Order: sequence, then C-alpha cells, then structure tokens
Amino acid sequence: MNGLANMLLRMCLTVSAVIFSVPVANAAVPLLPLCSWPVESTGQGFLNVATQDTNTTYWFMPIDIRHWKSVRLHGTYPNARFFNFATYGPTGLLINTLFDEDIAPDPGSVNPFKTSTATGTNTYTVTVGPSSLGSSNSLSVGASPLAFLVYRVIVPDRGLNRAGGVDVPSVTLVAQDGSESRLRACPFASAESSLGAMIPLLIASGFSQATDLIQSILAAADQRTSMTGSCTMSQPIRPAALNFGPAPGTDFFPNPPTTYLQTPNVCFQPNEVIVVRGKGLVFPNTYLGGSESDPAFDGQVQVRYWSMCNNDGVFPYPVVACAADFQTTLDGDQRYTYVVLTDPTPTDTTWLPWGPTNLPITLIFRSISFDPNYETIPSAYYPQGVICDQTVFKAQGWRGCFAAAGIKADTAR
Repeated sequence: MNGLANMLLRMCLTVSAVIFSVPVANAAVPLLPLCSWPVESTGQGFLNVATQDTNTTYWFMPIDIRHWKSVRLHGTYPNARFFNFATYGPTGLLINTLFDEDIAPDPGSVNPFKTSTATGTNTYTVTVGPSSLGSSNSLSVGASPLAFLVYRVIVPDRGLNRAGGVDVPSVTLVAQDGSESRLRACPFASAESSLGAMIPLLIASGFSQATDLIQSILAAADQRTSMTGSCTMSQPIRPAALNFGPAPGTDFFPNPPTTYLQTPNVCFQPNEVIVVRGKGLVFPNTYLGGSESDPAFDGQVQVRYWSMCNNDGVFPYPVVACAADFQTTLDGDQRYTYVVLTDPTPTDTTWLPWGPTNLPITLIFRSISFDPNYETIPSAYYPQGVICDQTVFKAQGWRGCFAAAGIKADTAR
C-alpha cells in the first residue's frame, strides 16, 4: 500500500473513531454505511443549493453494495403528503425509485396512502439491493458498486415534524452470509460535518466519482456565502411578459414524478414587481388531516403536490422562499396570484420575498403527479407572469399589470 493510501486509511479510521465511535485498534477500512441517514437537507441552512423546495426534507445515505447482500429499511408511513425512496449512482443519476402508495404494508398493517381509513400502527419493510431481489417492496441499486439512498418526505401534516410525526426508517445491513446488523442513528449535528466526514470514507473505499460529487456539493454550499451580484439598478429594456418553460438541469438527484416549469432570470428594479397568475391544480387536503384522495377543493384530486419557489438565478441556485399549494391563496375561481416583492403584499395574493437585490432571480413551479409517467402540468395550468410597475399594481391590481403587458384579463391563466 503506497504512502497516500496509508494516509487516507489513517484519516478514515480517525474520522470513524472520533465520529462513529469505531475502535481504531480493531478497525479495518470502514464499510458504508456506518450509521443511518447521515445527511438531512431541508432547503435551509448550509445545504440550501440546487433549487430545493423548502417543504421537502431529504435524508441521504451512501451504501457500499460490494459488502452487503441487501439493506433492509423498516419504517412507519409518515403523516405527510408524499414520501418515497430512491437510489442514485455515484454521480447523482437515478437508478430506481419506490413510491409511498406502492409500498406494501407489513402483515396486520395498512398503507394509508392506498387506504384512507387506515388506523393504528402502519408499518412497512423495504429491501434495497440487486434487481434480482424480486419483492414488490424492493428497491434496485442496479450494477453500481456504490449507491446513494434518498428518503423524501413532502409536506408533513400540520403541527408535525419534518418526518411526518414518525421516526425515519431504521436501517439493517444484511451480509453475504445472511447475518444482520442494525445501524444506529448518525450522531451528526450538521450537514456540513456529515458530508465532510463522508469524504475520507469514500476515498478509502475507492469511490472517486462519489467523492467528487460530495466535494462539489460542499464547494457549492460554501460558494453560496460569497455569491457576487450581477444586477444593477439601471433600467433594462425587456418584455413585460414573463413566461414559464421546461426547467433545464433536472437530472441531479431527480424525483421522477416531478415536473418543473421555470422563468428566465430577472433583475430587481426599485419600481417593479413580478405578478404571476394561474389556475390551481386540485391537491389532497393532507395538511389539515385529510387523505390522499380527499381534495382540498372541488371534486377530484389532480396532482399530489405543487408549489411556487423563488430562487437566486446564479450558481449554486439557493432557494429564497417557497409557497406550497396549501400555503397559496386561491380566489373564487380557484386561481392564484403570486407577487414577488421586497415587502409583503395584500392578503388576497400570495407574497414571495425577492431576496438579495443584487442577484437575478428565477421562479420555479413544480408539480408532483400520482403517476410518474404522466405529464403533470396541462397547458391550461401553466403559470403566466408579468413584470409590472408598482404604481400600476397598487392602483389596478393584477388585472392592470396584465393589461399593461398586453394580456387580456379574461385570457390570463
């Protein structure tokens, strides 16, 4: 073993001993994972990168597939709008996913995402491993020697924690000989610490691509504190209409049933406001205790979730703020009006703060379908935005802004 490898191994063992309480005297190269769910990301704090939705929480864990026959997850269905598991390769590309409604319950339990009358303890067991597992509750890692496992929970019910009022799933490693070892929870206090500790473990295990990926995430998060402005207060010449189109770059840890629509970048001007109109897709009333089949309004649920987020339009693309469907004001025609401005707006609209005025912003509308193969946003539900003079908006509201942009009020979506 050369000097560099020796140094990395010693670094890895030291990290393991200090952070994971692994006895150095008896340790070989630590195997991944060493503990369960080392990284939590909420779209806030250090890991506010890559346009995350603030109503989604991710738990993240690397698995060295070479050393385990499978990984077993045991959990309780969360009280939330949506959850799923997904596996990704060492560069963040999707391998496989398993959705909440497709996860069969344990014997004696019921899946509340399939049966609205589910009561009592509702648990499930999912097995992560080769595609040959064959179980309906199996999640494939493909042929990759390393997989990143992600557990997502979106919009927990009112008053509950980000995990939906339950613990994150327990993790049990199954060795090639069938022996089992249940992992304890990771002791990390911050995502920065957990990602930093992950790097020497990945290096010592020979996963260079995954190491580069984690280092790039850390670098992006660090760069957010030193983002330089590219907007000035001079008045540019630009069209008043602000259209939404398919968002680029959605192949980084993608969630298959999610569709994204995005605006071009816009720079702040003191006398302007962004106004967005659209028809609200019918979503489930889970936040207030309803089931996935219980519509928040009208007669039939159309999509699982939607939201509008304001994001800085420069790398690493942190989110400024999001308004989820249940946080959005709808009028009598079930249409919304978002207003992006530095100060809060009247109560009949939904306000999104502008954020740093020296940086361009971009708005992202996302929608999660019940069916990952279905186009979730029909054209009739595309948002329509305009850049408007604040005096027009204050005097005439969104109708005046759309009229000034040449869009008739009766055709504004």
